[in-house]
Amino acid sequence: MAYQVTTPYAYRPGSTFLHRLPAGIKLLGFFFISITPFISGPGSLLSALLLIMGAASAKIHPRELLRGSGPIVTMAVFVTAFRSFRFNVSESVLFEISRSGFIAGILFGTGLMLSFSTGSLLFSVTTMMELRDSLGKAETVLKMFLIRILVKTGRPWAMTLVRGLEAAKLGGLSLGISLMLGFLPRFFEIWEDTDAAYRARSGKKGIPKICFLIPLVTERMIEIAMETAAALESRGMTL
Repeated sequence: MAYQVTTPYAYRPGSTFLHRLPAGIKLLGFFFISITPFISGPGSLLSALLLIMGAASAKIHPRELLRGSGPIVTMAVFVTAFRSFRFNVSESVLFEISRSGFIAGILFGTGLMLSFSTGSLLFSVTTMMELRDSLGKAETVLKMFLIRILVKTGRPWAMTLVRGLEAAKLGGLSLGISLMLGFLPRFFEIWEDTDAAYRARSGKKGIPKICFLIPLVTERMIEIAMETAAALESRGMTL
């Protein structure tokens, strides 16, 4: 039986090719697919193709990657409408529809949806531990590369930087990025829990629901951030 997940950005245990792929490669693919749609129209097609292939490899229906994307869709519609209409105060026609603005809005909305879906796919097949280890290795490689470049210059200021890099503790950069990424699935988890509690109390739907949930979820996310910072500080870890 397939593993069922209802929470957006939640990890789906599996042994597919995409699950076994190194987290670093998946993270690079995430950035590539997320950025390419905002460059050009063909970039959107390429990203969509890669995303569909990745979802098929992970045995995830592409529709499931859009779970929880309602606010993103709403924002994309508003952006497209805003860029499509042009008001002409000084002319007889009050407003007109801009074809170029409409196309730009569609491309922007498509980019948002592809980025959201790519993030969903990444977290569906990658654990936070895998991401943390991959970022730690990348930080080590970056540090060694910078030291090698600075040593080749032979300048006094460069050697000072080298000594500073050698004395610096590893983990700060990778820890900060991994914590930032980790807040994405945690946000959806808290949203789903809060939404379930709201629906259990027969709360109103639509905009009143969103206006009610956003402050609660924001407050809880701030509390979690403070708890995480306190836990790191108690272990002698700083960002």
